[in-house]
Amino acid sequence: MTTVLIAGAGLAGARTAETLRAFGYDGRIVLAGDEPHPPYERPALSKELLSGTRENVELRPRSHWRQLEIELRLGTRVERIDRHAALVGTELLRWDHLVLACGARPRRPDSLQTLADARRLRARLAPGVQLVIVGGGFVGCEVASTARALGARVTIVEAAAAPLARLLGPEIGALLAERIRAHGVDLRLGTTQIPSHDILLWATGVEPDRRLLPNLRIDRCGRTQYPCVYAAGDIAGTGHWTAAAGQAVAVAHAILGRDRPYLDPPYVWSDQFGLRLQLVGEPTNASRIELHGRDETFRADYLDTAGCAVATLLANRPTEVAAARRRLAAALGAGSAR
Repeated sequence: MTTVLIAGAGLAGARTAETLRAFGYDGRIVLAGDEPHPPYERPALSKELLSGTRENVELRPRSHWRQLEIELRLGTRVERIDRHAALVGTELLRWDHLVLACGARPRRPDSLQTLADARRLRARLAPGVQLVIVGGGFVGCEVASTARALGARVTIVEAAAAPLARLLGPEIGALLAERIRAHGVDLRLGTTQIPSHDILLWATGVEPDRRLLPNLRIDRCGRTQYPCVYAAGDIAGTGHWTAAAGQAVAVAHAILGRDRPYLDPPYVWSDQFGLRLQLVGEPTNASRIELHGRDETFRADYLDTAGCAVATLLANRPTEVAAARRRLAAALGAGSAR
C-alpha cells in the first residue's frame, strides 16, 4: 500500500485528501496539522466566528474523515522530511507522495491566524473596548467591521495613503476610507504610530510557511522540483481560499498521474461595513481603473495599457461575479496562447 502524507490540515490539505479518495486512490492518506482542530473555514475567523453568529467552522463533520479513511494527526507538526520519510510528531513515517500544505505564518505576533486567535479576540471584544488594528488590508478591515458591530471603539493604523490602496488602487482605497470612517472607525493613514489601546491586533500580512523546504519551485499542477513532492495553498503563494482549493485538486490529480493544472484567475471576497467585495483577477497589473457606481454598489474594471481587463472588483453585485470570472479566464487563456 502506498502512502500520501499531507503536511498541513487546512483547506488545501483537506481538499487534496478528499479529491484523492473521490478519484479512486485506495492507499493510505495521513493528514497532519499542528493545530488541535480538524480542518476548518479560516475566512470565518474575522467574520461570523468573531461576531459570535457562528461557532462551528469545521469543514466537515469528524465522521467524514473516518468514512474516507483519512488519518487525522491533529496537534502534530511535520518536523523534518527526508527522501520518502518524515518525522511526524515523534513518529518516523514513510511516504510515497508528500504534499506540503503548511499554509502561512503571520509576520507579527498578536495576529488573527488561527481558531484559537479568533476565540481569544472574541472573548475580549465588548462595548467600549479600544481595539487598535495595525494594517488596513482585507483582514484588518473585516475585523474592524465586526468589532464596531459589537460596540468596540476601533482605530486602524495604516502606513499607506488609503486602506487596500496597494492592491485596489488609491481611487478605490479613498472610497473605502470614506465608508470606514462613516461607520465610526478612527482611520489613521500614512502613519505607523500606535495609539493607546486595550487590544492590539497586527493585520500586516502573512508569508508562506516554507520551513520544511525553503526554496520551492511549483508548477500549475502543484509539482515541485523534488520527485513526489507537491505543494498547494498559501505555501505556494496563493493567499486565497478558492486558489487553495483549486490547487489542491490539481495536486491530487498529479499524484494520480493526470495533468489538470489550476489555471483559474485569482478570486477573493471580503465582507466589511455592509459591502460584499468580490475581486477577480490581478488588479496590480492594471494601468488604469474605470469605476461604475458608488457607495452601496459599484464595479471597478482594472485595465491594462491596451484597454483589456486584468481584474474586476464588484461591491454588492453578486450576480455579476460568474460572468467576470468567465471573462477573465478567457482573457488569461488568450494571453497564454499568444
